[in-house]
Amino acid sequence: MILTVAGVIILFLALLRFAVALINMISRPYLPMQYDSGNKLPSLSVLIPVRNEEDKIGTLLRSLATLSYDNAEIIVYDDASTDNSASVIGEYAKDDNRISYIRGTDLPEGWTGKNHACHRLASVAKGDYLLFIDADVTAGNDLFRRAVSYSLKHRLTLLSIFPGQEMVTTGEKIAVPFMFRILLSLLPLFLIRRCRWSSFSAANGQMMLFRGSDYRRCLFHERMKDRLAEDIEIMRFVKRNRLSGDTLVGSDEIRCRMYGSYGEAIRGFSKNIFSMFGNSITFLMLFALTGLCGWIVLLFLPWYYITLYLVMIISLNMMVAVTSRQRVSENLTFLLPGIAAFYHIAFLAARAAYSGNHEWKGRKLKGK
Repeated sequence: MILTVAGVIILFLALLRFAVALINMISRPYLPMQYDSGNKLPSLSVLIPVRNEEDKIGTLLRSLATLSYDNAEIIVYDDASTDNSASVIGEYAKDDNRISYIRGTDLPEGWTGKNHACHRLASVAKGDYLLFIDADVTAGNDLFRRAVSYSLKHRLTLLSIFPGQEMVTTGEKIAVPFMFRILLSLLPLFLIRRCRWSSFSAANGQMMLFRGSDYRRCLFHERMKDRLAEDIEIMRFVKRNRLSGDTLVGSDEIRCRMYGSYGEAIRGFSKNIFSMFGNSITFLMLFALTGLCGWIVLLFLPWYYITLYLVMIISLNMMVAVTSRQRVSENLTFLLPGIAAFYHIAFLAARAAYSGNHEWKGRKLKGK
């Protein structure tokens, strides 16, 4: 009897994830191709925090050079890089008068590096809209005009986009898709803008577009100065304060190779996995026990339990792959190793939380 009840619960939770993945696929959470070209768009500041990105920042600046926007500035903040990032930025600044460069200062006590860099960038930005974008991103397909037009249309304080992920190595293909598996099977993205509950929140710090007046009033990165997953926390703050936010999935207009190897991806995701589950260890454990290894219980029940479970899990992963523009065949091929990667990430996150220390790009991180 107990096994049967447990099996029904596991199937019900799998059905919920299946339904969320289906809703996200049908709702097509993408940036519209159309934008308002009839009216003059407000000024835009493109703000790029950089730390040890000499092999990536040039690609981003080159892609930004091809994007047209009548009134835009590009400001790069070098956060105490120990490589040749500053030299690369300087070369591009010579050829594009929109680009200016800030050399970073020592990190103040109580701040994480990225939050301090974004705060410094915002303090000198002049635009009506502030677009924070990471150095490992490439942009195209009228990203600036389409994003600002969408934000204006929906009167958004914050628009965030999850870039399409480029994965080269086997390790990346194992670890990186887990981000979309969680996002697109647990959260109906259309509710972020339409529902006031802050629990329906998601954001990606790789691309965050703020209405400048709201940012200067709230100073979001300063408020979250010690947070390791400031992007999600900022979206929650936006919604708690009755402001409007939205989160979309990127297509051709924004791409990213987030990590270059399995180890790098595991360490990177371990910084913010708890925030993906609302900072609730209970929610994370419930997902881990019922959503990932619940099939073990189903093996002791009639065959149709495990059959139905596998059909739903395979189907929802196919829908996640379609929505996030991944290859369905690759997503399914690396599904089981990807589940193992989730537990690896959770272990590293728990260990770092216990010790109170994270490390990223050669810097010790102490934050919440």
